[in-house]
Amino acid sequence: MPIFHSPLLFMAYFFSISVLLDNFGFMEKRTKGVVAAGHPQTAWAAIQILEQGGNAFDAAVAALLSTCVNEFCMSSLAGGFFANVLKADGTSLLFDAFCQTPIHKRPIEEVDFYPFTLDFGGTLEDFHIGMGSIGTPGTVAGLFAMHKHLCSLPFEELIQPALEIARKGTIVDSFQEFDYNVLQPMLKVHPESRKLFFREEGSRIVRDGEKIQFPLFADFLEILAKEGEDLFYKGEFAQKVAKDSKEKGGFLTLEDFEQYKAHITKPLGFTYRNHRILTNPLPSIGGSMIAVAMHYLENYKPSIVYSNRDKEHVERLLHVFSKMAATNHRTPEGLAGLLQDNGIISKQVDSKGFTQKRGNTTHFNIMDERGNAVSITSSNGEGAGYLAEGTQVMFNNMLGEAALLPNGFHSWTPNTRLSSMMSPTMVLNDQGKIDLVLGTGGAGRIPFAIMQVIHYFIDHKLPIEQAVHAPRVHLQEGIFNLEPGLMTKGLEKLCTYKEWENKAMYYGGVNSIAQLEKGNLDAVGDFRRNGVVMRCE
Repeated sequence: MPIFHSPLLFMAYFFSISVLLDNFGFMEKRTKGVVAAGHPQTAWAAIQILEQGGNAFDAAVAALLSTCVNEFCMSSLAGGFFANVLKADGTSLLFDAFCQTPIHKRPIEEVDFYPFTLDFGGTLEDFHIGMGSIGTPGTVAGLFAMHKHLCSLPFEELIQPALEIARKGTIVDSFQEFDYNVLQPMLKVHPESRKLFFREEGSRIVRDGEKIQFPLFADFLEILAKEGEDLFYKGEFAQKVAKDSKEKGGFLTLEDFEQYKAHITKPLGFTYRNHRILTNPLPSIGGSMIAVAMHYLENYKPSIVYSNRDKEHVERLLHVFSKMAATNHRTPEGLAGLLQDNGIISKQVDSKGFTQKRGNTTHFNIMDERGNAVSITSSNGEGAGYLAEGTQVMFNNMLGEAALLPNGFHSWTPNTRLSSMMSPTMVLNDQGKIDLVLGTGGAGRIPFAIMQVIHYFIDHKLPIEQAVHAPRVHLQEGIFNLEPGLMTKGLEKLCTYKEWENKAMYYGGVNSIAQLEKGNLDAVGDFRRNGVVMRCE
């Protein structure tokens, strides 16, 4: 045992031993936790941060940054997201980092705005892209807001997994291949996206198992980490995009970037059975739709036995969907009234000054051993076909979807927060502890997919794996769609229905984490959208 006559020598010795032990793994830094995400490398990014001792929120920032690479057409620094947060001390927060309509309009004849048609496997849908389809992005502001209020590690460390993936390459999986195929018309617009996503001299889109590298995005991330969000909203990046917008037919100005703020609020909370459910509040409508649908579900005639194989189960779900179809649940004003009239909430809700949004989305959840939990849903619409020069950042097309604008394109109200169906959700037990964290992509089907998983989990008492993969239903344009495995005998007397041959991405991808007894965590990635689960143990 060495004898030290100098405190400095002792400190140097102690430090060298600490480093040695740490390098060989004898000093534990990692934070135990679990991730349920939409892509393996998204989950991997979160795990890298947990292994460095970061909390669930550190891991969420890293995961969200990586979705901009791994799930390019679903998530972007120039898109938006919602984060439902529950801290270990019981604090509940909702981060609204979604897109905003531009402050000023311009003559329509000057606007770059044109349609393209997507083929969702036999179902055609028209969208609009171009510079005139872009709303003010919120993702970067939301990331830095989360980092400021929730994170424990420097932002420079949180970008490292995304940097590694961007430089070494992300691997395309079968779901991403499908997505890129559907979005080919948009991906062909910009030379940089053609270079990224097409092979064999532009003759075909990338395939499952192939690699895409994003070196310019990695470079931009490094600059963003050094200069902060002002680079994106006030600096060279914002100035260049504003200039392009002015010259190429967009609505965005530097003022739009400078005035954007992420909102930190409280989630919508309501009770179901003996549970407390926390979800996305108005102005977004998805969470309120979950609340109203579950109110109808709870007040349906009671069942002695819950089984997804019985006739009553299907009739119960048909009753809920039919009630929702018959009520004014598609507008924020209508939902605000339903929430109050049915006693779901007691205070007046301000439902004005926003526009609805549906679109291409991805979702992930993270929980750590300290009791922190986060549920994030992110979207970039379909993408506008515009990439900011030298960054490989694709901008959203939030103003280019007809479903948002019943009064016609360009009827949006200036300088208002866009609403969304996106509904990152948490279920708490009667002790205020987390039972379930979940969410999904899936446009207008999002709230109903989440409602059904919660129904299976609470009422049917199914383990989370079975609750997520149990057959779902959805009522669309008067047709009651059912996944296989549900009782349909006699259903033709009640409705027009269609039984699908297989479970499908149409019904969402509800990645979920459940907390079991003694704090143990169970998780599932919905196979409908190639969901994955990873653990740090």
